[in-house]
Amino acid sequence: MDTKRNEYKPESVSHPGLTLREKLAEMGMGDKEFAVRVGKSEKTVTAVTSASSSITPDMAVKFEDVVKIPASFWLKRQQRYEEYLARLKSAAQRV
Repeated sequence: MDTKRNEYKPESVSHPGLTLREKLAEMGMGDKEFAVRVGKSEKTVTAVTSASSSITPDMAVKFEDVVKIPASFWLKRQQRYEEYLARLKSAAQRV
């Protein structure tokens, strides 16, 4: 029996680093200052805010301390983004 699920599947999902970049801009904080506050290298933070690197659980907890957005938010966004990429890859392989 084929059961259809009622799921929300957006056409696109942005990397959580883009949200972080927007939040830092709102706070008037650059990658360098943020990196110092979270104890990460500026290179690492820039990789995240430019959507070329993932947010790890360790990072999410440190981000929470500075931007006051729960670690769970960052981790769920990262998971959704990775699932979105996997679905794109799967769809491309079926063609």
